[in-house]
Amino acid sequence: MRRNQDCQTPLGVWLFNYAYPAAIIGAYLALTPAVYGQASSSASVPENGPSGWRRFSFGGRLNGYPLNVLNNKDISSSPANTTQTQSISTTNDYLKVAFGPTMEFRLTRKFTLCGEFLYHRVNYTKTATLTDGSNTTEQTRATFWDAPVMVRYGSLSDDGFLSKVYFAGGGAVRNVSHIRTSNLTTYPDGISASNNTPAIASARNLPGAVLGVGLRLVDDFNIKLSP
Repeated sequence: MRRNQDCQTPLGVWLFNYAYPAAIIGAYLALTPAVYGQASSSASVPENGPSGWRRFSFGGRLNGYPLNVLNNKDISSSPANTTQTQSISTTNDYLKVAFGPTMEFRLTRKFTLCGEFLYHRVNYTKTATLTDGSNTTEQTRATFWDAPVMVRYGSLSDDGFLSKVYFAGGGAVRNVSHIRTSNLTTYPDGISASNNTPAIASARNLPGAVLGVGLRLVDDFNIKLSP
């Protein structure tokens, strides 16, 4: 195996060939903590009276991902146009935290339009061993950008616990970019070859759904916390 053709597909086969991660991760986007601050006023703004520029809020979000959405695998396959078989093993180091800016636009007292732009990354290593004794190690890292847009429904009552509960739903797009790969192949005769051909993603943009429920807390300075 003198060409590293098999090193160009793991992102498509292993990382991005599944539509469900976007929907699963989308749920965490609405469930994990976020802090919002009113754009330019420290005075308390009544939650039941959105008007003018006070409809807008800007802030940041820090998300946690307790589940690893990437699948570590050990498989065997036969490369095209050969009679050999190869064993492939993959391991990953998935960043379980995402962060980025967020914006809200208050539509009515109960409905709010929310948008976010979140950054996180993934590193993985793939090792492929052929029956002729050649071995290829691929190391790839990529950047994920998640852009969820949701409509949030809240203020179920004027006071008490239900006044802080909200429900959210919408859509999200995950983009993969800045794919960097290093490949090293060692042949049975001891000769080695390397290249930096990036792994190929089967889809650069992956759509998904977002559903969530949480609490919205507002202090006297109109700082908003949404766990």
